[in-house]
Amino acid sequence: YEFSDADLARIELVTQWLKSFCSATTQMSTTKCPMLSSAHAIFHGLQESLQEDLAELPDSVPVKLQSALTSAHLKLSDYYFKVDELPFYVWASSMLLFLQVSLATS
Repeated sequence: YEFSDADLARIELVTQWLKSFCSATTQMSTTKCPMLSSAHAIFHGLQESLQEDLAELPDSVPVKLQSALTSAHLKLSDYYFKVDELPFYVWASSMLLFLQVSLATS
C-alpha cells in the first residue's frame, strides 16, 4: 500500500495534535515544579491550540477526523471548567505570584 498525498497530510495533521497532547501531558506530569498553579494555563493553551486547529481544517478532512478533534476539544473544555471551579488552583496561582514577587524584591 502506498500513501496518497491526502493520506500523508492527514497523518501529519494527527501527528501535530498528538504532539500537542504529549507536550501538555509531559508538562502536567512533571514532578520538579509545582503543577497545581500551571494546570490552568496548560489546559487553556491546549484548548486554544485545538480551537485553532479546528478553525484551520481543510474541507477535505474526513468527518471522522473532524469529529475526533471536536470531541477532544469538548472533553478538554469539560476538564478546563472543572479545574476553573476548584479554589485550589486559584490559591496555588496566587501563592506562585506571591513567591515570585517576594523573590524579586529580595
